[in-house]
Amino acid sequence: MNRQLLNKCLNINHTCPLCDIAPANRYGVCNDCELDLPYLQQGCARCALPGRGGTDGLCSECRDSPPCFDKVLAGFNYRFPLPQLIHRVKTSRDPEPLYWLSYLLAKFIDQRLDPVSTLIPVPMHSWDQTLRGFNQSELISRRLAELLHLRHQPRLLSKLHRTPHQARLNRTERKANLQNCYELGDDIPNRVTLVDDVMTTGTTVERLSSLLIKAGCQKVDVVVLCRTPG
Repeated sequence: MNRQLLNKCLNINHTCPLCDIAPANRYGVCNDCELDLPYLQQGCARCALPGRGGTDGLCSECRDSPPCFDKVLAGFNYRFPLPQLIHRVKTSRDPEPLYWLSYLLAKFIDQRLDPVSTLIPVPMHSWDQTLRGFNQSELISRRLAELLHLRHQPRLLSKLHRTPHQARLNRTERKANLQNCYELGDDIPNRVTLVDDVMTTGTTVERLSSLLIKAGCQKVDVVVLCRTPG
């Protein structure tokens, strides 16, 4: 891990983007707002479902039907102000919050990431990415790779078909929505960490993890900016 780069972070000379009052610290927000963010302190040891975990640390779903991925590292609980920030990123085509959120995510999950893993963003369809102007998952993964000195392969996975937004579907519909939707490139790493902005049911990362493992990947972890409560 590149601790020197992570500790240096940004050269900040503006007010906090959350309170718009205090000066921002080296991570891009003021000290008070940084402490007030809803960091995910407790969750399932496998899927990071907030507040869930029995004596073995697993939620009932991971215990009864283990996912293909090894573990999820989530920076934040999907509570105020994260939904508002993510909505702004996607609907206003404004990636600015992702830059300082990625710094805070890197600081929060550092030392828990597999140091030999390759970061791979969850892909968007090319049309959707063109309309938005960026893939938010790729921006996060690229920043994490820079800060934590990890390999980054943003083109290993591609999305072949445009699909309805997952947020509008139930769990069964989400699974059907993603059938035959993704394609893998060549040179599959032995260890992969999928990167996404928000994880809800985990259907997308489960599907991608299954594809990677069938292609010969030995271990798949997941890093997400936010984890919803269910």
